[in-house]
This record gives sequence, C-alpha cells and structure tokens, in this order.
Amino acid sequence: MFNKYINNIQNSFITNSFYLYLSYFSDYLLALFFLPFIATKLGTASFGQIALAQTFGLFMVLFFEFGSSVMATREVSILKENKISLKIFISKILTFKILLLPAGIIISLFSIIFVPVFNLNPFYILIVMIGAFFQGVSPVWFFIGIEKMQKVAISKMTFRLFGFILILFFVNKPEDGWIVLASYSLMSALISLYLTYKMIKKIGFLNLVTPMKSFEIFQKSKFSFIITIIPIINQFLTTIILSIIINPVQLGLYLGANRIYRAFNSLFGPISQSFFPKISSAVYQNKNYFNLLIKNYLFLMLAIGLTILVVISLFSEHIILLFLGKDYLPSNQILKIFGIVIPLTAVSNVFGRQWLLAIKKDYFFTITQLVSSLISFLFFIFFISNLGVISAPISFIIFEITSILMIAIYWCFKNAF
Repeated sequence: MFNKYINNIQNSFITNSFYLYLSYFSDYLLALFFLPFIATKLGTASFGQIALAQTFGLFMVLFFEFGSSVMATREVSILKENKISLKIFISKILTFKILLLPAGIIISLFSIIFVPVFNLNPFYILIVMIGAFFQGVSPVWFFIGIEKMQKVAISKMTFRLFGFILILFFVNKPEDGWIVLASYSLMSALISLYLTYKMIKKIGFLNLVTPMKSFEIFQKSKFSFIITIIPIINQFLTTIILSIIINPVQLGLYLGANRIYRAFNSLFGPISQSFFPKISSAVYQNKNYFNLLIKNYLFLMLAIGLTILVVISLFSEHIILLFLGKDYLPSNQILKIFGIVIPLTAVSNVFGRQWLLAIKKDYFFTITQLVSSLISFLFFIFFISNLGVISAPISFIIFEITSILMIAIYWCFKNAF
C-alpha cells in the first residue's frame, strides 16, 4: 500500500516536472535561444538598457506576486479538496493583487524620476510594469497547487513563441528595443488572461472582496513576499549602482553574462515548484517520508548544480559565442564566477525554500535572506572600486554562503536540543 502511494507520487512528480520544465523553457530557455538575434540587432549598449529594464520588471513581478508563488501554492495544495474555502481564498488573493496596482504605478514613476539610467527611456519602465502586473496576477500558483501544470506549460509555450516571432519580424536596429519589451508584456497579459479564464471555468465565477478581507492575504504572505523580494532588491540595487559607475558597454557585458546565468539557474525552478506541494503535505503525514524526500532532493539538486558548474567552467567561451556573440567574449570571467553561484543556490534552495518553508519557519528564513542580502551588498559596496564589475557576481556567492551557514547553524541547534 505504501509502495503504491510512493509510486503514484513519483509518477505525478515526473509529469509535473516535465510540464514545469516546458513552462520554464518558454520563460527562460526559449528567450536564451533568441538571445543571439536580439543581442546582435540591438548592440551591446542598447541590449544593456533593455536588460536593465527587464531587471526592474522582475522586481515588479515579484511585487505583484507578493509571495504567492510560495504562500498561495501551499494554501491551494491544502484547500484543493474544499471548493468553497478555495474560492474564498482565491477571491481574497485576486482582490489584494488588484489593490497593489496603484502602489506599482507609484514605484515605477519614482524609479523613472530618481534612477538616472531610467530617465533616458521612461517608456521602457512603463511597458515592463504593465507586463509585470499581468504576470504577477497570473494564477500559475493555482495550477501548481492542484498539480495541473499542463495548462500553464502549453499556454506559455504558445504565447511566448508567438511573441518571439514578432520580435524576429520587427526588431532590426538598436532603437527597436521597446518592441522586445512590448512583446514580452503583451504575451504575459495573454497568458494571464487565459489562465484566469481556465481557473474560473474550473471553480466558478469569483467575487472580489472588501479591502479589509483581502488584507488577510498580506498577513499570510508577508514573510513569503520578503523571502522572494529581498534577493531581487539586492540584485536590482547592485545593477543600478553598476549602471552609474561603469560604462554602457561594460554594463551590457555584465547583463549578458547575467542573462545566461539566470537561464541556467532557472533549471532548478520546475523541480523546486513540483516538489514543494508534495513536501508541504508530507511533513504532516509521514515524517520519515518527509526526511527521505529532503535527502533525495538534496542529491538531485546538488548533482544538477555541480554539472552546470563544470559545463560553464569548461565551455564558458563557447556558451557566450553561441548565445551572445563574439562582442560579448570579455564577459567570460563574469560568467565563470556566476557558475560558482549555481551549486550554492541548489543547496540553499533545499534547506531554505523547501525544508524551512515546509515546516513553516518562514520568519527565520526571512531573517536569513535579510542578513545574507545585507552582508553581500556591503561587500559589493566596499570592493567595487578594487574589483570592478566582478564584485557583483562575487557578492552573489557571499549571499548564498551566508544563507547556507545560517540555516546550518539553525539545523544543528534544532537537532541538538
């Protein structure tokens, strides 16, 4: 009986992982395949401006998500058998996300006014903010929570591919950078509307709730939000400071290497997301199985992380030539340093985003993210004058090591007593 239960979980895990990989392929790897065309047509300086606007867009996506990728997924996985409670929860979270829109607009306007590099192309920020809103309210968390990832994967694959076809036809010169951003935003809107329609079709029409009732979502997701947003704020501030200190070409080289790093790093996402609902339920059902899941997950993630590190270390120049072109070869050293970050991220994901969140130690994990971000950012500030642009990827390494050490100390203390 127990073996049959394990086999069912393993089969669903493989299926869900496949569709999530297809989803992430659409979001990250498909973009990587089209990167040589975009980087060549736009040029290093213009590409850097586009990549910087997309970095801001990533921050805004996480703002509008407000921790739903963690909190909402966990809640849906628990409430999925209770349709009434599930509808009430979804009504609250959608209302809360809509109420975030005015704050998102204000943040975007302040960024345009006070960030020098955004003064040059203010419409870039407005375009990515619109796309970020639709991506942030997209109910991907609902389909992950009920473990029906097929609709997410197929919709993303279809619309993202269509968006890249538009880019191929209409992007021909550096001034066409806005078309790249507009295509991303338009496809995000179409994906969001499609998934919302499918969700409503499955559970019925939803009614928005009062602001006070939706505030319950803030209480539930505040730590999840901080966990997801703090590392991105750290990376965003790092990039903004780099844009002030280094020239546009150097910034383009850094962001090109960063784009490849993020694509490799995204390979962890599908496994992590398909794993989280299972471990969240296993912690309450079978402690031995919960520990086994964590152990196997650690071996899997570490194996993937070390493999990526070896590939980047040995073939970094070939990877840059393939995805960015020869003009970006000076970013070789930056990419190699980013490669060291990846296996560290694998370990911190296992013990942070999986173990700590599954046992509902959100507050402690939040503290680790805050402390790690502060230490890594201070390192970057103090050493940028001596190390230059490579101080940024080195600060990523310091962030992950600090986070792992803090969680390890907590684990030792917890088991000692």
